[in-house]
Amino acid sequence: MNRTYLYRLYPSRAQERVLFAWFWRCCEIYNAALQERQEAWRKQRVSISRIDQEKQVPVIRAERHEFESIPVAVLRGVLRRLDRAFTAFFRRCKSGEKPGFPRYRAARRWRTIEIDDLKKNPIVSGGKRVQIPLMGLVKFKQHRPLEGRPKVMRIVLKNGRWYVAITCTGVAPKPLPATGKFVGVDVGLTHFAVTSDGQFFENPRPLDSARLCLERAQRRVTRRKNLKSQRRRRAACLLARHHERVANIRRENCIRVARALVQQFDRIIVEDINIPALLRDHPERARAILDAGWATFIYWLYVKAESAGREVTKVNPAWTSCTCSECGWRGPRLPLTTRMFVCGSCGFSCDRDLNAARNILRLGTSPRGAAHQRRSAKSAANGGPGHARPLVTRIARSGS
Repeated sequence: MNRTYLYRLYPSRAQERVLFAWFWRCCEIYNAALQERQEAWRKQRVSISRIDQEKQVPVIRAERHEFESIPVAVLRGVLRRLDRAFTAFFRRCKSGEKPGFPRYRAARRWRTIEIDDLKKNPIVSGGKRVQIPLMGLVKFKQHRPLEGRPKVMRIVLKNGRWYVAITCTGVAPKPLPATGKFVGVDVGLTHFAVTSDGQFFENPRPLDSARLCLERAQRRVTRRKNLKSQRRRRAACLLARHHERVANIRRENCIRVARALVQQFDRIIVEDINIPALLRDHPERARAILDAGWATFIYWLYVKAESAGREVTKVNPAWTSCTCSECGWRGPRLPLTTRMFVCGSCGFSCDRDLNAARNILRLGTSPRGAAHQRRSAKSAANGGPGHARPLVTRIARSGS
């Protein structure tokens, strides 16, 4: 398995200045590489690959001395990032989605550095320092040990705080003992999740809880009319930290519920929710649906199940709320304000989410329902007027 470990980073003032200079040069490389690809296709109908552009990195470092202080791995990471953007663009074109062609980036918004050729563990000094090429040792907080072989390291500046993310490969799974239990899970708004055996997990509603603080912080940003002033930047950073706290609360709740389910059950059956369709059909509840974070919960459920050796199955959620889990009678669609289900045939009544969870369990354990969608967590030089200028020439001219 692959796992990414995120730690707080505490660079000194001098190290911060170096990192900001790296951000600026990385953004310059990204925009120049994007322009080269665009011109090559527009003028010559030639596609330039990432390998072609990586071959120009040594020449750029020789002609622009300010790039000599940046590790080659960092510059290669910029070109890999651009290549991923084009790969996603072509994938969206093939699938009929909104294409979203890669755009030029502003230097003030470039806040990530990627180093992909880690030869050894970058953590040294007994877990108190991390080794960064051409920079040296940087203080950080290792709150949990690394597992597996370090492969990629990313340095991120987010809302005024520095982080280092280390991706490791070959992380050994930690299978839990078998329990022999299956469960169906229905997600909702009144309760975040309801299981077929009667467990109710509360919805923390982090956005509603922090709405007053967010409104005050947003008004503070709006009053700062000068977009380049320090006061506006500080106010915007404070607003971003409020939003970050809301996202952290939402993510931690999803992890907590996913971990609880994985520890209790061998197989977890969830509904295959079409969230964009829900947002379109119920615009009055769009804020609450997005605040719940159902997609995040399903993602973390797969992550925890993979590590624990559990299985996750998705089923079609159609008619699960208005079908009796006792006799199978199907009634009319229930409005969202109706919280109790009452069977018109046998008279059975229970909470509508609990009834839906039992139907989800039944669908997931039947051959027809499980065939809907199953995913096992055990197994995602300047040329003429008709030629594009190479990346080397573009970088060299911008530095002159």
